[in-house]
Amino acid sequence: MKKDESRGALVAAVHRREDFPRGGHAVVAMVGRSNVGKSSLLNRLLGADVARVGKTPGKTRGIYFYETRDGHHIADLPGAGYARRSKEEREGWARLADELFGSGRVSLALRLIDSRVPDASADVELRDYLEGVGVPSLAVATKWDRVGAAERVRARRAIEAEHGAVWPVSAKTGEGIDELRREIRRVISRGEERAHG
Repeated sequence: MKKDESRGALVAAVHRREDFPRGGHAVVAMVGRSNVGKSSLLNRLLGADVARVGKTPGKTRGIYFYETRDGHHIADLPGAGYARRSKEEREGWARLADELFGSGRVSLALRLIDSRVPDASADVELRDYLEGVGVPSLAVATKWDRVGAAERVRARRAIEAEHGAVWPVSAKTGEGIDELRREIRRVISRGEERAHG
């Protein structure tokens, strides 16, 4: 993927509550377990290589806000359940997440779920947390390219049984990315209509 400096600009790196960006942009938050592919999917959605990607979990160490070509922001959050950071650091991330989700600015959360692990307890906890704070969310099945054709129906049903409707995507091949972008735009537009209606 060729980097395009006009897209995916980093708006803010949030490590303290004072760092949150100002303004009225709608925010799409990306959440999920460590190493589920948040940064890879973010790069694909933005059409630019802006987020650090690696096989080692825990690369994302704050909440990073990026501007999209559609005018909203995507917030990339640290992976849930990553225990190799200090308790203090993980508690700090949790406080920042609570601040973000309590701000009223998050129009949608993308709950990323590894297609091959549909029943992880951390994914269920994230689903329940977002429901509890009243943030609408979509279940996004990542790494779909790693699920064989013969297994896809079974894998999708397993995810849907736990998480409802699901958007399968592959950051590697681009499969499902356009459909996910359209759904994000639709949800944000519907929320804006309600807010101004």
